[in-house]
Amino acid sequence: MNSKKWTLDEVNARLKAGNIGVVVYQRGDRLSLRATFPPKPGIDKPPYQQLLSLGIYANPAGLQFAESEAKKVGGLLAQGKFEWSEYLVKELAITENTTDNAKLWIEKFEADYYNRKGKTPITETTWKSDYLPAWRLLEDELTPETILAAASQVPANTRKRQLVCEKLTALAKFANINIDLKPYTGNYGISETTPRYIPSKAEIESNRKLFKNYWQWAYGVLATYGLRPHEIFFCEISSEHPYLLKVNQGKTGYREVYPYYLEWVKDWELWNQHPSPCTAKTFKEYGQRVTILLPK
Repeated sequence: MNSKKWTLDEVNARLKAGNIGVVVYQRGDRLSLRATFPPKPGIDKPPYQQLLSLGIYANPAGLQFAESEAKKVGGLLAQGKFEWSEYLVKELAITENTTDNAKLWIEKFEADYYNRKGKTPITETTWKSDYLPAWRLLEDELTPETILAAASQVPANTRKRQLVCEKLTALAKFANINIDLKPYTGNYGISETTPRYIPSKAEIESNRKLFKNYWQWAYGVLATYGLRPHEIFFCEISSEHPYLLKVNQGKTGYREVYPYYLEWVKDWELWNQHPSPCTAKTFKEYGQRVTILLPK
């Protein structure tokens, strides 16, 4: 009669008592082995902690197999005879056939992203700068546990944590994974920033006279419509009342904006747009051009 208990804690306790040097690790509802493995082919570094996916469920039968496999792998590691070649094909097959494969979901999300936004130099750069940093924090599987672990790698109460949580939430929603990262986004926000000085209407009108040509127009548009700096490069303004401004593309996509003061549009003839003197690859870079080049 087999009196062994098949729980994760019991299995790992037996492995530890036997000095096997391998731990059974649960990711989501699947089991993996964790140990100090030699680097995989093509990686030049000393042995380090890695996971070897078994692709089996975390049930009593799976735990029994995992314990047996851990002893086998531990013996090979102890003798210096472990070879990745025996396991990589199995691991790849497991990864490619599991529904929680992070790589597959990211590829699907990327395809959907470009279908919605179009593939342009700007959207490509946004993907690389805003999304990829979040994806690099993920493990092989996409589960609530791995998503939370990814977010936790970023310092709390920072803008970066906020952005990473935002992107991970979008991916989780796309993959129909139920997880709420709001408690982990931190306290970064408006309350953490220094209040800005808001100039009076008279001051704004007076300061506009300090600028010429394109920058006078840009200043007027920013003041009249409250645009984000990069949006002045992607907008058009109606010459007819109520002088609606359309942002054709930008960080938050298409939107329409009405002026704060109608007289500013009429007096400054803001519908007469000047050719842009700037080029950039991303919305962020366009915004930086305004910050740097708009005379103080």
